[in-house]
Amino acid sequence: SYTAIDQLESLKEKVNKNPDDLQLKLDLSIALFGNDQIEDSFNLLLSSIKIDRNWNEQAARKQLLKFFQTLGVNSEEVTVARRQLSAILFS
Repeated sequence: SYTAIDQLESLKEKVNKNPDDLQLKLDLSIALFGNDQIEDSFNLLLSSIKIDRNWNEQAARKQLLKFFQTLGVNSEEVTVARRQLSAILFS
């Protein structure tokens, strides 16, 4: 049967072949987050924001903020990613 792990690997391959496909990166980040790979998920969204912060009405930034809310402000991953996000947005 086709598992979440298979789906994750398939998405990773697609992103590796199409590194500038921001929709694929968004899909993969959501799958990673759902699989508790928080840091990888955040890094993918941050890299998308670096490429084009306004893509699809700022979909990557909005998704990142949703994840921040899910984990809560006291999460170490959130603290690190917030700093990185600020650096990108204000550079």
